[in-house]
Amino acid sequence: MSRNVKYVQCAMRRRITGGSVQTTSYIPQEFAKVGRVLRLRDDKVGWVDGWVVECVGDLIVEDDQLPDSHKAIKNHRKSTGDSSPRLHA
Repeated sequence: MSRNVKYVQCAMRRRITGGSVQTTSYIPQEFAKVGRVLRLRDDKVGWVDGWVVECVGDLIVEDDQLPDSHKAIKNHRKSTGDSSPRLHA
């Protein structure tokens, strides 16, 4: 039986040399607490420590309700023609 995980959209920030970076993501509700320091996975470099939760959204969603950003981008590209090969002059 799978665990019924609920997710909340959060804004998080991480300090880097010369400033900071911010991201917004859905994270499991149990970790969605302002001030909590998290480790997030980056597809390019693996797990990255030091993300601080700055803002927690109000809407709680189930795993099957999470937006699929890859699908949204693909649909956008199809509808705008961005996925068509570029013609070089």
